[in-house]
Amino acid sequence: MMTAVALGTLTAEAAPVSAAAREAQAKANEYKGAVIECDMGWAVDSMYPPLKWTLADRLVSRDPRREAENARRIMGTEGSRESDEVARRRMERNIRALRDEYVRMGQRMKQAGFKVERYVVGTPMAEYVLPHSAAAIRSVRADSRRQGRLTSAEHMSWEGGRSRLVVLPTTLWYSVPTESGRRMRVERKHFIYAVRDEVIQSTNNRNYRGTQLNKWYFIDGNTDVNVLRSYFPTLPLNIARPDTGERPLQ
Repeated sequence: MMTAVALGTLTAEAAPVSAAAREAQAKANEYKGAVIECDMGWAVDSMYPPLKWTLADRLVSRDPRREAENARRIMGTEGSRESDEVARRRMERNIRALRDEYVRMGQRMKQAGFKVERYVVGTPMAEYVLPHSAAAIRSVRADSRRQGRLTSAEHMSWEGGRSRLVVLPTTLWYSVPTESGRRMRVERKHFIYAVRDEVIQSTNNRNYRGTQLNKWYFIDGNTDVNVLRSYFPTLPLNIARPDTGERPLQ
């Protein structure tokens, strides 16, 4: 299988699957047991931190109109009146609430008779190496300088960042009870995004994305591409993605 690789451009070219993409596949497969057990907590534990913060804020606020505001604040492009300690405690509470919600989701699935038989993360379909845009870097630098988080020297020495995003097809085989008392088996084809920051945009070892260097995080394939591009501005709109859907099995 071939993969699409975009090296800092908005176009994709065919290239062999890289070692990094294979590593992403292997890391995703480490969560296979949690998926089979319907332990949805793994989805929050492994989620890309900026997206996790956004979803946690959205869950607690319950106001979708604040989504863009939250994203700007989380990414450092809009100031906050909270102290660092108050903001940290608030976000910890919000993330716990988000994880609890995901865990309850899995519990409800099991109570309804949903049973996962098998879960497979397939061969990487596409990957994109994404320099963080100069415009985004300038915006974060300027805001940080205004708030006094950066000195003049730090403002001038801010490093650019780079991320890698890999599209991983997934196949889930599950069964659910029917009204007749039998169980219906279903095959579901979908995908996830694996993401890692390979060059972290930071100053004095402070990373505003809250990620670990070269650690793989995962994002559900249902995430809108425009949401992804709020974190990875150079990501093309026409990401290569596999066919998705469900079909009943005999």
